[in-house]
Amino acid sequence: MKRTIIAVTLAITAGLESFAQVTKPVVNVEGFAYSSVFSQAEANTVRNNVIQSLESTKRIIVVDLQQQDAVKAEAERRKSESAMNDDHAVAEITQLNANFLIKGTLNSIDTKSEQRKSYDGKMYTQWSSSLSYTVQLIDPSTGATIGSYNYKSTGSSTDGAASSRADAVNGSSANMKKFIEDAFPVKGTIVQVADGDAKKAKTVYINLGNDNGIQKGQKFVVYSVVDIAGEKSEKEIGTLTAVEVMSATRTLCKVNEGGDAIVQNMASNVEMTIKSRAKKGLFGDSGIFNDL
Repeated sequence: MKRTIIAVTLAITAGLESFAQVTKPVVNVEGFAYSSVFSQAEANTVRNNVIQSLESTKRIIVVDLQQQDAVKAEAERRKSESAMNDDHAVAEITQLNANFLIKGTLNSIDTKSEQRKSYDGKMYTQWSSSLSYTVQLIDPSTGATIGSYNYKSTGSSTDGAASSRADAVNGSSANMKKFIEDAFPVKGTIVQVADGDAKKAKTVYINLGNDNGIQKGQKFVVYSVVDIAGEKSEKEIGTLTAVEVMSATRTLCKVNEGGDAIVQNMASNVEMTIKSRAKKGLFGDSGIFNDL
């Protein structure tokens, strides 16, 4: 009987830990500010790119504050008995209990042209545009800025200035991969070495999975947690890449760097944490041409 009680207690504890782990932050997104050099459509495009990128992670509940009527109507619907089993609670889809507020500003856009010669010797005009914009993460309870992120997006076209400008505006989605990992990193830990030896880990299991929106190919940084005069700090010791998402809370990862340090820390019971980050693409850390 005693063993049964202990087993049930452990199961309940594990269930509570799992529930706490997958609690998703609620993020409100305001309308983006812009000067007279931009159109409403351009501001909406950049803003929609932010929203779609946030939603694609599957680890953030996004509330579009420009859709107030729709949000209120959905909240009322979910109060009904027929909607009691919906995935998200009423509070999660309203603006009242947001953990974060996102504001954006379109700062400037520059467009220029130059004459170029094609392979067959014909001259043509190449248009290029550069868009500068800022995304701010705000604490709604205090109004304080948690983080401010400045980005540039470029575009080009041979079909005219308007086309290159549209290309730059549409390309803003690529920067959002880095914004998400900077502002909303997934945090977890290594639970077991899957493959390796006593000196170096080749693959490991982490305690993150489908419930956290983890995807194959996602990158992680591994940190060892050290205590310095009673204050904990993190030291980067390696990197991982998700190879296979195996369950709600388990993912198999390849160890890219730090396999020896990971084995040593696990053997010595040194605390380790992992944090997700955007993959480096062809043009740096923005993740262009890469998925999360």
